Amino acid sequence: MSSWKLRVLSLALTATAVAAVAVPSLSPQAAPAADAPSSTLVAVATNPYPADSVATGYTQRARWTIDVLRENRPMLTSCNHGNFATDSGHTSDSYHYSGNAGDCYAGNTPGQYPGPIDKDQLQRAANFAVANAGPLKVQQVIWNGRIWTWPRRSEGWRTYTGGSGVVGGHYDHVHVSIARPGDGR
Repeated sequence: MSSWKLRVLSLALTATAVAAVAVPSLSPQAAPAADAPSSTLVAVATNPYPADSVATGYTQRARWTIDVLRENRPMLTSCNHGNFATDSGHTSDSYHYSGNAGDCYAGNTPGQYPGPIDKDQLQRAANFAVANAGPLKVQQVIWNGRIWTWPRRSEGWRTYTGGSGVVGGHYDHVHVSIARPGDGR
């Protein structure tokens, strides 16, 4: 077989393999519109920063991951490191307190359920974070009353029991935690 035929065959096989990659999603009924951008695995670089902790703001590792997430999900209108106040409602071991977590919104008002367009964008952001968790060093994603964690990734999405209501259940935002010292990543 000539070399150009081998290259064409190789490209066809590669395209088939890429198309067969399963994209994690929270629910089968959350299929994107045909013309909407995909939430599939993309070729992202591996996070170059070591696990770290800071007293305020983001660690370099968390900032890098949040920047990649926002570049690939441009409909996210904000991502912030959350509230560091002791009365913020976070548990004492929250990734927010070490600068290793971000809460992302898609135009909706914090504390209110998002409309269908914002909910779809948040769903896509959650899917992107999970699909690229390895190179991004994502440790957990919480969204829409569900949680996905790196240590239990083989189980997929599970019911989230760490909070309730719009904010506590993470129905108004996607929470993304980045691996910190002690997580082994």
